[in-house]
Amino acid sequence: MGTDGDVALITVTYNSARALTEFWRNRPFGRYPWTVVDNASSDGSARVAEDLGAQVLALPSNVGFSAANNLGAASVDAEVLIFCNPDVTVTADGIAALAGDARRYGGIIAPQLVNVDGTPQENGRGTPFLSRKAKHLFRLPDERYQRFARPGELADVVWVMGAALAVTRRAFDALAGWDDGFFVYYEDADLGVRAWQQGLSVRVDGDVRWQHGWGRETGRGFSPHAWKHELASAWRFYRKHPYCLLPMGRRAHQLHRIDSAGAMIGVRA
Repeated sequence: MGTDGDVALITVTYNSARALTEFWRNRPFGRYPWTVVDNASSDGSARVAEDLGAQVLALPSNVGFSAANNLGAASVDAEVLIFCNPDVTVTADGIAALAGDARRYGGIIAPQLVNVDGTPQENGRGTPFLSRKAKHLFRLPDERYQRFARPGELADVVWVMGAALAVTRRAFDALAGWDDGFFVYYEDADLGVRAWQQGLSVRVDGDVRWQHGWGRETGRGFSPHAWKHELASAWRFYRKHPYCLLPMGRRAHQLHRIDSAGAMIGVRA
């Protein structure tokens, strides 16, 4: 099973004091070490995180989500890394389960995120073809893009939202970590697509259900600052993965197979 020191939680904050207070106030991580990488917040996030029991790495400037996650990973010595947002409430049992899944399957594993009322969020996703991203932007349902794992199920997906995921150090190093060319947005889709390219699975564990506040700025009306990052990241992603823009070729076919297999949903024995 491993010891507590074999697993490290990493959270990136940027003006996240309120979220930390709401979602981490009861120290839900238990005995597991928790590192917070603060992107030069101005609201006291670093102090709040320290008060809640985190080891804080305070950065002098905002380097973005991906780069901060990589710095957090480099600052800890652990066999399993669990990246989790400040607006996610983890559980000690869930941490142990995800760490076990990561060791067993060797790829990326995520909890099934849920809303405050317990309804599931589609943190598991299918292939991010541009047509699907457009449908999702306009809140049109797409069962092959929005994926869920029920209790007792372990679901293969193309990618998972970066709000919460676990990965072994070995797999993380094989992926060369998060692509810090993404300041924010699309970095999680990129990580999942690259994982499948390297023969690593991406899964959602329906038995681990963590509450997620989910406050993406581009979903709450027009914000020029947020959309600037969204469009810049989309440009980088589709240049890097052109088969997700025009779904043709071997790599697009590989991702199609994951979609078509019904995400290879398996029921635990």
